[in-house]
Amino acid sequence: MKNTKLISILTVIILGFICMSVINVNKVATTYKNAESEQEKNKIILIDPGHGGIDGGASSKDGTTEKDINLNIGLLLGANLKSQGYKVEFTRAEDIGLYTEGKSVKEKKYEDLNKRVSLKEETKCDIFVSIHLNTFPESYCKGAQVWYSNYEGSERLANIMQGTLKDKLDQSNKRKAKAAGTQYKVLRGNDNMAGVIVECGFLSNPEESQKLKDEEYQKKIADALAESISIYLKEGAN
Repeated sequence: MKNTKLISILTVIILGFICMSVINVNKVATTYKNAESEQEKNKIILIDPGHGGIDGGASSKDGTTEKDINLNIGLLLGANLKSQGYKVEFTRAEDIGLYTEGKSVKEKKYEDLNKRVSLKEETKCDIFVSIHLNTFPESYCKGAQVWYSNYEGSERLANIMQGTLKDKLDQSNKRKAKAAGTQYKVLRGNDNMAGVIVECGFLSNPEESQKLKDEEYQKKIADALAESISIYLKEGAN
């Protein structure tokens, strides 16, 4: 009888230790998960709606300018990311250029690009996303295209974006994310953040141009980019 009581007591003690261990493990896991989530949300995303001010960018046959669509998509992307708790900065949040008045058009464009580059450092951003639209002499060209800088995480972010844009916008899009090399000033140099240019579609394609002017379609683009950024950060931003 004494042995039975002793075994019962020992069983209760052992079960108690097991329960406490499980609780402590869960607490540690929860604390780690919360810390990881907090670290993720502290990342800064710099959104760069291309062109602006005197620089309209590409245009469609009906006179639609790239700069306005870039801005709309950029603002929608920013709103989505902010709603998820991310920190967001913009190179521009209205129809302006980043230049000093009184200069020539060439000088303004040069200053504008340099300012966008410098804002990457000033904002200490972890991700740089430049929003643009494409154009080509042949009207059959269509589809979103992502370009990435030489930073080690940029290619991964670009591939996620390219895949998500295909899934959400046009599953027939066979374009692949490409290395920008020295083609784009905003992606040149030895950046310490993931950087991409997203060409959201072709204004020179009549069908795609109509879609790009539609706010619901612009939101689909923004949501796809926001989803991609979230996936990239959750997987680890390096």
